[in-house]
Amino acid sequence: MIVDILTLFPEMFTSPFEESILKRAREKGYLSLDVHNIRDYAQDRHQVTDDYPYGGGAGMVMKAEPLVSAIESLNKGHHRILLTPRGKPLTQETVRRLSGLKKLMLVCGRYEGVDERVTELAIDEEISLGDFVLSGGELAAMALVDAVVRLIPGVLGNEDSAAEESFSEGLLEYPQYTRPAEFRGRAVPEVLLSGDHARIAAWRKEEALKKTLRVRPDLVCRRPVYCGLVHFPVKDKTGEVVSTSVTPIDIHDIARTCRTYGIRKYFVISPHPAQNEAIRKMLDFWEEGAGKKYNANRAEALSLARLAESIDEAAERVTREEGESPEIWATSARFEGETLGYAEARSMLQSEKGKPLMILFGTGWGLSDDVTNRADFRLAPVKGAGEGFNHLSVRSAAAVMLDRLFGNGRSL
Repeated sequence: MIVDILTLFPEMFTSPFEESILKRAREKGYLSLDVHNIRDYAQDRHQVTDDYPYGGGAGMVMKAEPLVSAIESLNKGHHRILLTPRGKPLTQETVRRLSGLKKLMLVCGRYEGVDERVTELAIDEEISLGDFVLSGGELAAMALVDAVVRLIPGVLGNEDSAAEESFSEGLLEYPQYTRPAEFRGRAVPEVLLSGDHARIAAWRKEEALKKTLRVRPDLVCRRPVYCGLVHFPVKDKTGEVVSTSVTPIDIHDIARTCRTYGIRKYFVISPHPAQNEAIRKMLDFWEEGAGKKYNANRAEALSLARLAESIDEAAERVTREEGESPEIWATSARFEGETLGYAEARSMLQSEKGKPLMILFGTGWGLSDDVTNRADFRLAPVKGAGEGFNHLSVRSAAAVMLDRLFGNGRSL
């Protein structure tokens, strides 16, 4: 791969590219890297590369003339990237895409930014390291080169090293251990010493998912997901629309399931004032009262729970939080006809541009027809081993469905 870097501070790149993997990649011919001083392309004798912004404001702006001149002079079919805080955050998916290119040109922004005409005339893509600001694009360029080059076949030597790292399969990496087998009273997990490769692989996959759900739940699902337990409008066994009583066990257990699978908020949807007052007291007990000290894990799960008097109110609160109205997925044990299968649903949840999602679970004998008919999708029912009995509690059905959507098992 050929990489050309444009910067106002070329000396910053001397040491990082003369060590470790990047040094070996250059020595073995996998990487050809040149650093260019943008000042060399300035037209005036003082080599000025910045000026005051039109419209006023603090700081300076990098000028268009030297930057565009440098880019055009060096460009020989390069993919041209501007490193800037306003760019799209760098992901492993982007790194993988860039590693397949033959030529990259990295332009390091500085000061308050770059004249917009540079981007319009001479840049193919804007990339940021994340939602924070550096003094310039130089450190971002170093990180980008390191991330990209190590994916070029042959650079690491062992191709499995890159394949098993964090983000390679959309998850953070599983815990790693080496000798000694015990250190300060902490032992290496027995499974890693078993020699059973199937058990080890299963353990690593499970631990990777646990770590990801705890630290980066957004990697498991790129869409913000909310759940709602609906007590009205639901049906009774005769098909009439009714309201059901709230049971603490449903609130507790579904809250724990939602916390386990990275759900943003869990709405308990009930229209009755007297019943709702009891719900509020229970939630206050766990959020601010003695329950928080008594069982911190339970309190953490119940901190997701919110009371709403209607589905519309819950949807409005999601809209205020996310900036757009949620897509509604309805659930039932009795859906017939066209439904959304779990393999397709998991694929939809990985869509970067998807709307926020609210999954509704019904109490009683399920959500009313009015709710299911206006839903955007009807999620496939949970089916048991036989055809004659299909009466899971709502908390059990919710756990199964959320595991199928966000767990590390097979997509069903």
